[in-house]
Amino acid sequence: MKILLSFLFCSLLFIPFTATAQNEPSPEAEAFYKKAMAEINAKHVRWIKSTASEANQKSLTDEEIQARASSYGMLGGMNGQDIQAIAFLVLMQASKSAQEDLKAIMAQVKATNEKKEKIRAAEAVLNDRSRTTTRMQFDSFKLLLKPQPGVQRVKITPSNQKVSAIEIDDMKKQLRDQRDSLAELGEEQQLRLQMAMDRRSKAISTISNLLKKIHDTQQSIIQNLK
Repeated sequence: MKILLSFLFCSLLFIPFTATAQNEPSPEAEAFYKKAMAEINAKHVRWIKSTASEANQKSLTDEEIQARASSYGMLGGMNGQDIQAIAFLVLMQASKSAQEDLKAIMAQVKATNEKKEKIRAAEAVLNDRSRTTTRMQFDSFKLLLKPQPGVQRVKITPSNQKVSAIEIDDMKKQLRDQRDSLAELGEEQQLRLQMAMDRRSKAISTISNLLKKIHDTQQSIIQNLK
């Protein structure tokens, strides 16, 4: 399983930035979205944004989003194309928020892997018997044990005090435990990233299909929803 996840991550290092660029709504979809959201009735805009937020929070499928749009449209006496347009707008709104989530997950994955690399480098120093670990180096390794980002403070020992073998062994254990913990976190982040990419890719496909269905009546749909 870990080998598979490692392979998956190596692939994801190249996929996210290219895939997110390729799996974007078309310029036509963006144009209709911006025009419609600026011109349709404010109550529709509120419902679209609220439903899009719910879709992201609950990971609603495209089918569930379209079902909600259908229920909303029927209550408002909308016709079939108006309902499809509402579903399209919800998916577009949700897609934009999902893209920001995707970027956040990718940033978390990057940060986790950078920290793992720093821990490996620290372990290499501690395991190298041909060189002496300085007190300054040793104190810097303590920063890698802090779970929270931001300003990190550690207790600084006078630089002329030697690092004992007991301290080194204890630091090795703590770094190993931290690396194992980060490995588990990294696997979870990688899976979240893949799931988010899959959901967004499917949403973009649905957006494209819905746009084709309302292509010839976009202006009349906007008039109907005012």
